[in-house]
Amino acid sequence: MKPFGADATLRLASLGLAAGLWFVIVGRQTAERGVVVPVELRNVPRDLELTGDPVNSVDVRVRSSPGLINSLETGKLLATIDLAGAAEGERIVQLTPEQVQVPFGFRIVKITPSLLTLNLERTERKSIPVRPRVTGRPAPGFEIAGVASDPPEVRVAGPRSRVREIESAFTEPVSVEGASTSASEAVGVGLEDPLLRLEGGSRVRVRISIGEARAQQAAPDPPRKGKS
Repeated sequence: MKPFGADATLRLASLGLAAGLWFVIVGRQTAERGVVVPVELRNVPRDLELTGDPVNSVDVRVRSSPGLINSLETGKLLATIDLAGAAEGERIVQLTPEQVQVPFGFRIVKITPSLLTLNLERTERKSIPVRPRVTGRPAPGFEIAGVASDPPEVRVAGPRSRVREIESAFTEPVSVEGASTSASEAVGVGLEDPLLRLEGGSRVRVRISIGEARAQQAAPDPPRKGKS
């Protein structure tokens, strides 16, 4: 007959071995998940602008244990690119797993795309005229005598090549449908190029002069005929 103590020791050893094997097996099981991770550009020089298609996010595959992968909070993932000291021109950046922030227990398997091309241009500014937009027709017998913007120009800023191409800004439409008197309205200003921005205000006052149609103005009296 085996001593009770020896039998208990053997059972405990068997239990410990089984638990160890279970942890080894579970530890070897992995799962992957693909997530979209936002890209953050840090330390962009103040006098430089990004041009071309912006890189807002990348596809990332992460690996972890099956139980942990389901608890992943995608909002905690972030890819960062440091542009400190960057110069004007084209720059190719390789995004590595070290540049992607992930919670503890997760490992980056793949980043797509891992090579990012960034185009940087100098910031430039200039003033451009405002072209008011007018819609509708005045009342019968009246016409538009003049259209003006106050101020007549706005200042824009952005990448050098895009600033040099733009010639004017436009306003929100101002309706004169059925109008018989002059109108004045404060409206917003827009730009055709989304890479450009307005400086010093984005609203102007459009003044529209409405006058009597020239064709409707009284013609001078014809000269009187002399007595026969």
